[in-house]
Amino acid sequence: MMDLTMNFDTDECLVTAMFDKGNRNDTMEAIDHIIPFLKGDADMIRLVCNTLRKLLCMSDEEGYETFLMDLEDYKSELEERE
Repeated sequence: MMDLTMNFDTDECLVTAMFDKGNRNDTMEAIDHIIPFLKGDADMIRLVCNTLRKLLCMSDEEGYETFLMDLEDYKSELEERE
């Protein structure tokens, strides 16, 4: 399996895992919708924008689907926190 997480840092992987909608476009849209709620938090805005930029550069088919498999650990971590 191709390890695409090496291009994403831990926080970017967590953002993607939190807002994953099963495909790249819907996930990017979900992440984009949180930007207005991040007013005044430059670090979070930077994190979200970097995550979106990296997702934009990824292909829909093989790239995002492979990345989703790599995100399983992050998703499990998020579920344990709830």
